[in-house]
Amino acid sequence: MQNTTIEKALKNQVASVKMEGFVFSEKELENVRKCLRGELTFQQFKENILKEVKSR
Repeated sequence: MQNTTIEKALKNQVASVKMEGFVFSEKELENVRKCLRGELTFQQFKENILKEVKSR
């Protein structure tokens, strides 16, 4: 079985949701990367996303 890197998995999933019409900023994608690497807890991840959405 081949190991999939976080970056490859993220690119595959982003491509999939783009087909559905979703668009993500680089800041949002970086938050996902940090969460997947364990640099952010899921709670911190959610707080960052909510903060981003509220500032729009």
